[in-house]
Amino acid sequence: MREFFATATHSTLNLPYTKAGYQPMRELLDLLHAREFIVFICSGGGRDFIRPVSEQMYGIPRERVIGSAATVQYRGGELYRTKDVEQPIDDGTGKPEHIWMRTGRKPLLADGDVPMLETARFSLLIRHDDAEREFAYDTGAEKALAEAKERGWTVVSMHDDFTVAFGP
Repeated sequence: MREFFATATHSTLNLPYTKAGYQPMRELLDLLHAREFIVFICSGGGRDFIRPVSEQMYGIPRERVIGSAATVQYRGGELYRTKDVEQPIDDGTGKPEHIWMRTGRKPLLADGDVPMLETARFSLLIRHDDAEREFAYDTGAEKALAEAKERGWTVVSMHDDFTVAFGP
Protein backbone atom coordinates (compact mmCIF):
# COMPACT_ATOMS: atom_id res chain seq x y z
CA MET A 1 0.00 0.00 0.00
CA ARG A 2 2.83 2.40 0.79
CA GLU A 3 4.29 1.89 -2.69
CA PHE A 4 0.89 2.48 -4.27
CA PHE A 5 0.36 5.73 -2.38
CA ALA A 6 3.92 6.86 -3.09
CA THR A 7 3.48 6.52 -6.86
CA ALA A 8 -0.20 6.50 -7.85
CA THR A 9 -2.08 9.52 -9.13
CA HIS A 10 -5.86 9.95 -9.05
CA SER A 11 -7.07 9.37 -12.61
CA THR A 12 -9.41 12.36 -12.89
CA LEU A 13 -8.02 14.81 -10.33
CA ASN A 14 -4.41 14.38 -11.51
CA LEU A 15 -3.23 14.56 -7.90
CA PRO A 16 -1.24 12.06 -5.88
CA TYR A 17 -3.77 10.13 -3.77
CA THR A 18 -2.18 11.48 -0.59
CA LYS A 19 -3.08 15.01 -1.79
CA ALA A 20 -6.66 14.09 -2.74
CA GLY A 21 -8.10 14.56 0.76
CA TYR A 22 -10.56 17.43 1.01
CA GLN A 23 -8.97 20.52 2.53
CA PRO A 24 -12.17 21.51 4.41
CA MET A 25 -12.32 18.01 5.93
CA ARG A 26 -8.70 18.31 7.10
CA GLU A 27 -9.49 21.70 8.63
CA LEU A 28 -12.49 20.24 10.47
CA LEU A 29 -10.36 17.34 11.72
CA ASP A 30 -7.68 19.77 12.94
CA LEU A 31 -10.36 21.72 14.83
CA LEU A 32 -11.74 18.54 16.42
CA HIS A 33 -8.24 17.33 17.37
CA ALA A 34 -7.44 20.74 18.92
CA ARG A 35 -10.54 20.34 21.10
CA GLU A 36 -9.43 16.84 22.11
CA PHE A 37 -12.07 14.89 20.22
CA ILE A 38 -11.15 11.32 19.34
CA VAL A 39 -11.74 11.05 15.61
CA PHE A 40 -12.17 7.89 13.54
CA ILE A 41 -12.34 7.27 9.82
CA CYS A 42 -15.19 4.93 8.91
CA SER A 43 -14.76 3.93 5.30
CA GLY A 44 -16.74 1.65 3.05
CA GLY A 45 -13.37 0.93 1.47
CA GLY A 46 -10.73 -1.39 2.80
CA ARG A 47 -9.50 -0.61 6.29
CA ASP A 48 -6.03 -1.95 5.57
CA PHE A 49 -5.83 0.13 2.39
CA ILE A 50 -6.37 3.41 4.27
CA ARG A 51 -4.33 2.70 7.39
CA PRO A 52 -0.87 3.31 5.86
CA VAL A 53 -1.80 6.93 4.96
CA SER A 54 -4.49 7.87 7.50
CA GLU A 55 -2.07 9.77 9.73
CA GLN A 56 -0.28 11.52 6.85
CA MET A 57 -3.51 12.56 5.14
CA TYR A 58 -5.82 13.22 8.09
CA GLY A 59 -3.84 13.09 11.33
CA ILE A 60 -5.76 9.97 12.34
CA PRO A 61 -3.69 7.04 13.63
CA ARG A 62 -4.13 3.68 11.92
CA GLU A 63 -5.88 2.12 14.93
CA ARG A 64 -8.72 4.62 14.48
CA VAL A 65 -9.57 3.47 10.95
CA ILE A 66 -12.76 1.45 10.69
CA GLY A 67 -13.57 -0.30 7.43
CA SER A 68 -14.19 -3.50 5.59
CA ALA A 69 -11.44 -6.07 5.89
CA ALA A 70 -10.48 -9.65 5.30
CA THR A 71 -10.77 -11.93 8.29
CA VAL A 72 -7.51 -12.82 10.02
CA GLN A 73 -6.37 -16.18 11.29
CA TYR A 74 -3.57 -16.94 13.74
CA ARG A 75 -1.24 -19.82 12.74
CA GLY A 76 2.13 -20.70 14.17
CA GLY A 77 2.91 -17.31 15.66
CA GLU A 78 1.77 -15.32 12.58
CA LEU A 79 -1.42 -13.62 11.48
CA TYR A 80 -2.71 -14.43 8.00
CA ARG A 81 -5.47 -12.81 5.99
CA THR A 82 -8.06 -15.28 4.81
CA LYS A 83 -10.24 -15.16 1.70
CA ASP A 84 -13.29 -14.29 3.83
CA VAL A 85 -14.49 -10.76 4.57
CA GLU A 86 -15.59 -9.56 8.01
CA GLN A 87 -19.35 -9.24 8.20
CA PRO A 88 -21.18 -7.01 7.90
CA ILE A 89 -19.43 -5.09 5.12
CA ASP A 90 -18.59 -1.58 6.36
CA ASP A 91 -21.04 0.18 4.07
CA GLY A 92 -24.64 1.31 4.47
CA THR A 93 -26.09 -0.25 7.61
CA GLY A 94 -22.73 -1.89 8.30
CA LYS A 95 -21.12 1.48 9.10
CA PRO A 96 -23.02 2.24 12.32
CA GLU A 97 -22.62 -1.41 13.31
CA HIS A 98 -18.83 -1.23 12.82
CA ILE A 99 -18.64 2.07 14.68
CA TRP A 100 -20.48 0.55 17.64
CA MET A 101 -18.33 -2.61 17.59
CA ARG A 102 -15.08 -0.57 17.55
CA THR A 103 -16.00 2.29 19.88
CA GLY A 104 -18.99 1.16 21.97
CA ARG A 105 -20.75 4.40 21.02
CA LYS A 106 -22.87 5.97 18.36
CA PRO A 107 -21.07 8.71 16.43
CA LEU A 108 -21.31 12.23 17.79
CA LEU A 109 -20.59 13.76 14.37
CA ALA A 110 -20.90 11.95 11.07
CA ASP A 111 -20.50 12.76 7.40
CA GLY A 112 -21.48 9.94 5.13
CA ASP A 113 -24.24 7.67 4.06
CA VAL A 114 -27.77 7.70 5.46
CA PRO A 115 -27.54 4.90 8.07
CA MET A 116 -24.46 6.49 9.66
CA LEU A 117 -26.07 9.93 9.60
CA GLU A 118 -29.26 8.55 11.19
CA THR A 119 -27.31 7.37 14.24
CA ALA A 120 -25.18 10.48 14.76
CA ARG A 121 -26.03 13.28 17.16
CA PHE A 122 -24.89 15.84 14.55
CA SER A 123 -25.20 14.87 10.89
CA LEU A 124 -23.33 16.66 8.15
CA LEU A 125 -23.99 15.79 4.52
CA ILE A 126 -21.47 16.95 1.95
CA ARG A 127 -23.18 17.72 -1.35
CA HIS A 128 -20.77 16.93 -4.16
CA ASP A 129 -22.01 19.46 -6.68
CA ASP A 130 -18.79 20.97 -8.04
CA ALA A 131 -17.89 19.29 -11.32
CA GLU A 132 -15.21 21.88 -11.99
CA ARG A 133 -13.08 21.38 -8.86
CA GLU A 134 -13.96 17.81 -7.90
CA PHE A 135 -17.11 15.89 -8.85
CA ALA A 136 -20.82 16.47 -9.28
CA TYR A 137 -22.86 13.45 -8.39
CA ASP A 138 -26.20 14.54 -7.03
CA THR A 139 -27.61 11.71 -9.12
CA GLY A 140 -27.72 8.84 -6.68
CA ALA A 141 -27.73 11.17 -3.67
CA GLU A 142 -31.42 12.10 -3.90
CA LYS A 143 -32.40 9.89 -0.95
CA ALA A 144 -29.70 11.37 1.29
CA LEU A 145 -30.60 14.93 0.29
CA ALA A 146 -34.32 14.28 0.90
CA GLU A 147 -33.51 12.71 4.30
CA ALA A 148 -31.33 15.70 5.16
CA LYS A 149 -34.15 18.12 4.42
CA GLU A 150 -36.71 16.04 6.33
CA ARG A 151 -34.47 15.51 9.39
CA GLY A 152 -32.84 18.94 9.52
CA TRP A 153 -29.33 17.67 8.81
CA THR A 154 -26.72 20.22 7.83
CA VAL A 155 -25.98 20.09 4.09
CA VAL A 156 -22.75 21.64 2.87
CA SER A 157 -22.23 22.35 -0.82
CA MET A 158 -18.78 21.77 -2.27
CA HIS A 159 -19.62 24.39 -4.91
CA ASP A 160 -21.15 27.10 -2.72
CA ASP A 161 -19.58 26.60 0.71
CA PHE A 162 -15.92 25.72 0.07
CA THR A 163 -13.41 28.11 -1.46
CA VAL A 164 -10.82 25.33 -1.72
CA ALA A 165 -11.49 21.67 -2.44
CA PHE A 166 -7.98 20.27 -2.17
CA GLY A 167 -5.00 21.62 -0.27
CA PRO A 168 -1.64 22.68 -1.63
